[in-house]
Amino acid sequence: MSLKTNIFMGALFASMPLALCAQDAGGAFTLGYGASSVSGPAGDLSTLSLDGVGNIALNNSFNIGLYGSFRSVDENNTSDDLAASDFGFTLNYQFLNGVVLGGYLDYAKLDFGSFATDFDTTSYGGTVGYVTNTFGAEAFLGGTETSPDLAAGVDWVDYGLNLRYVVSPQARLGGHIMRSDISVPGGTDVEIDSYGIGGDYAFGNGWSGFGGLSYVDLGAAAVDATTFGVGVGYDLGQISRLPASVSLELSRTDISAPGADADVDTLRLSLTVPLGNRPSTTPLNSVARSAMAPRHNAVSTLLESAF
Repeated sequence: MSLKTNIFMGALFASMPLALCAQDAGGAFTLGYGASSVSGPAGDLSTLSLDGVGNIALNNSFNIGLYGSFRSVDENNTSDDLAASDFGFTLNYQFLNGVVLGGYLDYAKLDFGSFATDFDTTSYGGTVGYVTNTFGAEAFLGGTETSPDLAAGVDWVDYGLNLRYVVSPQARLGGHIMRSDISVPGGTDVEIDSYGIGGDYAFGNGWSGFGGLSYVDLGAAAVDATTFGVGVGYDLGQISRLPASVSLELSRTDISAPGADADVDTLRLSLTVPLGNRPSTTPLNSVARSAMAPRHNAVSTLLESAF
């Protein structure tokens, strides 16, 4: 286990005793299966996913957020599985006037099987925001380190803005704008931009709908990916004592690259289970969720929305 991983896990477990002082706590997890059809010579994909979020609100206005995800992607033409995982937490302090100050730490890993060397990132930074009962805004600025390390002198900086708005007790909207700026001394900088918007609506009698759209542009590489998805969910509590909801989502990712365009159509079946005081929510593995509550760098956000 790497030193950065040890630091991350140590910080995560060190925050757990604070739950004993919690005034309010809740969370959810989503288990999903996706079947994807890929255009061109590439084989179809099947994806198993597990996502989770947690929130601990302390008596002294401190708030701890925990989140994580795991993706296992099976490419049907090969015997190798690709895997992606990320874990993170935030620590915020909310003042009486609604201003929020905080910080974040994210760790993500890509396992390419026998195709290439594994790659992991550690992102960290600070946040400033403002929240009310119906509106929330958060700006962040931070950096990302990688393993294997980037070339000497290369810096990776992340910054962006997340917005959330409660339209009514039944409807929510959210979106983000962010950039991961990888500067190369004496070379061409890599600017990865991510934009997203999503929302959900509770129709009543246990039925809900959700949808999202995200766009990632790799700038100088002339590569971009557009993902959109729509889905419907049903609260199983309407017909049983099971506190969970099932959902079905249809999404498409259009990848545009010089001479290598591709479309990935995915049908995703999910089960979402709320924890603590959190109600049944939009599935955590949906395009809508990745647009409304993105990670803190554009690469991780792209993986969350596409798979």
